[in-house]
Amino acid sequence: MKLIAITYHKKKYQPIINSQIDEIAGNFDSKLVNKQGRYSLHTEYSFAGRKFQSILLNGLDEIKKAHIKNIPELWKNDKWAEEFAEFIFRIVVGSKAPEIIEIHPPFKHYCKDFSEFLSVYGIFENKIKQVMPDTKIFIENRSGTLAGKRFLLSNCRDVLELFSLLNESKFELKMVIDYPQIFSGEKIPLDNLELDKIFEFNDNLKSYRHLVGGFHIWGKRKGARWVSHVGDLNSYFSNDADKKQLFLFSILNTFDDGVARYFIPEVNSSEKDLHSIVNDMIAAGFIFIETR
Repeated sequence: MKLIAITYHKKKYQPIINSQIDEIAGNFDSKLVNKQGRYSLHTEYSFAGRKFQSILLNGLDEIKKAHIKNIPELWKNDKWAEEFAEFIFRIVVGSKAPEIIEIHPPFKHYCKDFSEFLSVYGIFENKIKQVMPDTKIFIENRSGTLAGKRFLLSNCRDVLELFSLLNESKFELKMVIDYPQIFSGEKIPLDNLELDKIFEFNDNLKSYRHLVGGFHIWGKRKGARWVSHVGDLNSYFSNDADKKQLFLFSILNTFDDGVARYFIPEVNSSEKDLHSIVNDMIAAGFIFIETR
């Protein structure tokens, strides 16, 4: 399986991997992007509250009023989608167009199904593609927010339902699958990770793998509680090497089509943890195609 490495939070990969793409924050509190090289713009993901005070939001009143306790409500309506495209144009002005725009799903309490979401999303895609025709748009599954609400795209069934619609549509939208958030969305207990749901999910993904543009894989580590984006796959799988390997082999088996996909590690702890995850992936058979 071929992967294109993206640098996350400036953490360097091991010397053999030549990452040429940076992930850049593009949430509603972010500053102007200043980037002429390759980058992926990681847009608002609605975990915690925002200030909504950026000058980049001036006049974008639908975005500013769509929130729960200042936690943004994404894809609220058609006007929101128009303003979101305008926000993207503003935040990257003067920079090279992003290689990827990574978006996130709405909450279910106002967006009841994927048909409703795609109706709103289509307005955004049309505006973005008119200005940035070569930019890829990926949506990430989400689980966990201080808003106390459920995201529309969270578990295995959600992903497959979205893919079924996208497969029959003219949208260019693809997905970046965040596997740890799939575990969370399926409420798989971390102290005894069972992989049957993940294996079934990956088997079902084979029919839709052309709609998958990349992956998030990161660790969790247990202290007083499990902490996300900290640790490696050893800590995530409680040092069960067999389960770790079976998990990676399942992904390899699903995406054995020779297509290069993006890898965004989202490791907040250390480069040592990042290197551990990447070494596990290489040992399993993943191929990072941009190497020194």
